[in-house]
Amino acid sequence: MNKKTRMRNLVWLIDMGYVTKASKGRGKIDYIETKKFLEKRYGMTCLPIIFNSVDNYGVDFGLNQFYYTVKKAGFMVNLYQMEGGAQKQVDVAIGAHLVYYAMKQYDIVLSSGDVDFVPAIDVSRKDNDQLSIVLLTFNFGVSPILSELASEHILIDEHPEILRS
Repeated sequence: MNKKTRMRNLVWLIDMGYVTKASKGRGKIDYIETKKFLEKRYGMTCLPIIFNSVDNYGVDFGLNQFYYTVKKAGFMVNLYQMEGGAQKQVDVAIGAHLVYYAMKQYDIVLSSGDVDFVPAIDVSRKDNDQLSIVLLTFNFGVSPILSELASEHILIDEHPEILRS
């Protein structure tokens, strides 16, 4: 998909586990500015959905404030209980949402580098080989297979306007 392509609907699926790990030493994403960046780039309203895990202690105060702020800006926040120190439900939820929104004819922006999403992309494209799946990631921790399947790969590192200073 190029800049001139007009999307029907746009959903941005955000794997907070990936973003947190990949951003270390590279800068922090300004989520609200990134939503605006995507809306401007593709000429559509963007539905951003954050996926994150929660341990038995719950969500700390600072993270709760962040969630409150992004919800006010139109983000959905989906939190899942960690299982044995792993965020298994998060990956399953992202894959399920990817397939769901593809079936609803949305084009998808995915902020994750996990090879586990390859089957969800394959299923999503079974009946719609024109489905646009854009990766929006740091230049770190992205599966080459996932990158190869993407319609476009936007590197956050190359867009300082979406990084917090």
